[in-house]
Amino acid sequence: MLTVSRNKKIVMFYSKKCRQSRLGKKVKTHSSPKNCVTKVRNKFGVEVHNSSNSSMLSEYLLLFGLLRLMGIKVVEHAHSEIGNNFEEHKITSVKQRVLDCSENCLKYFTSGIVYSRTLIAILRVIFLKNTTVSLIRLFQSVLFTLFYLVAYRKRQTMLQIAKDTECVYQRLPKCIRKYKKYSFKGVLAFVMVLLAIRMVLYRSIPKNNEKFQKQMYEFFLATDTHHAYSYYFILLIAILELVSYIEGCVVLSIFTVYYSVTCSFIQDVFKYLLNQVDGGDSSIESKKLHCIYESIMKTLNDMDSGFSFLALNTVLICTGGLFWDGYSIAFYKNATGGFLIFTLNSIFYLVLQLMLMISASFSNELANKAKINMQCLPYETAENQQKMNFFKKTLMQENGLTLWKIYVMDRSLVVGIFGTLLTYGILLGTLEKNN
Repeated sequence: MLTVSRNKKIVMFYSKKCRQSRLGKKVKTHSSPKNCVTKVRNKFGVEVHNSSNSSMLSEYLLLFGLLRLMGIKVVEHAHSEIGNNFEEHKITSVKQRVLDCSENCLKYFTSGIVYSRTLIAILRVIFLKNTTVSLIRLFQSVLFTLFYLVAYRKRQTMLQIAKDTECVYQRLPKCIRKYKKYSFKGVLAFVMVLLAIRMVLYRSIPKNNEKFQKQMYEFFLATDTHHAYSYYFILLIAILELVSYIEGCVVLSIFTVYYSVTCSFIQDVFKYLLNQVDGGDSSIESKKLHCIYESIMKTLNDMDSGFSFLALNTVLICTGGLFWDGYSIAFYKNATGGFLIFTLNSIFYLVLQLMLMISASFSNELANKAKINMQCLPYETAENQQKMNFFKKTLMQENGLTLWKIYVMDRSLVVGIFGTLLTYGILLGTLEKNN
């Protein structure tokens, strides 16, 4: 009798263990509320899905890596588990410390370069006679510095929104998932090539170098006795301004591409919802569409809360750059080199501005269409009243991407900005002819 009961206990114990192990496997793959599969970390420290079809976060890896080179570390390193070998753990910890130290040095170096440009622009306004150009340079440098500072503070928001968008995107059928790796990376490469050509041309024109040196000599009131020291100091200032401008333009380009990629994924989700509304007859399909709509609208609102000021700053920088370069093309005396430089610069700002505004306006249009169609779907009384109240609030309130909560981005914004540029260009052109 004792052996039978003992055998029964052993069988019950092992059957319980088997149930727990099977339950653990199910939880590992299905415990996430957003139906995400098992995750692993890649070389950048980002958690990506282990499935071969779930590679949406890999779209952002190049952008996050470039931001790390600019001193903005979006993701943290993957801390390895402590192994049995103490020596291996010690070597790993030393490597981690060296890597953290180098990244901190890079962060302080890049931020110092960005802030030094604003300081140089302030000194230009104080000491140089050409106050109009100096004030324009100061305004541009302040915008770039503010953009870099806000982008650094929002670095974790970038990763979180990318993860939220991925979890919603994984609910779509595999046949309609589209990855934009090559198209947006091609735009980023095109913008970087334009920036590089512009910098090479600007520094290779002798007239620009002579003008810059003359301004700096007036700025420091250099004498013949300190000619050598003044020359090297002027060269250092020129390098700082050049590197700071390149860094600001690179961060601006990376954010614009990130913003456009995220908007593109959100647009795919809205298109799927619009296509499925007519076929959503069953209550199960309606619940699924409601769940996807709630998730994507929450992601859209989080994106607007996190990046609305950066979007406004991007539009201001690109609009100001377009206006100043267009004015310089019309009235610049050096017709050979100056025309090409300002034309490339105008194309650079134009591509970034159109990419950001068009992607945001299309996302807002699809969000409004999805909102109207979701109101027509039948839905049962939810067991969780709080969740139903959130769904009603999402349908009732205005959702969309804005410029710092001031202006909702739509197609009329594109027409309005170019109309304003044309109007002020004609006005200044008339005043220039009269003078």
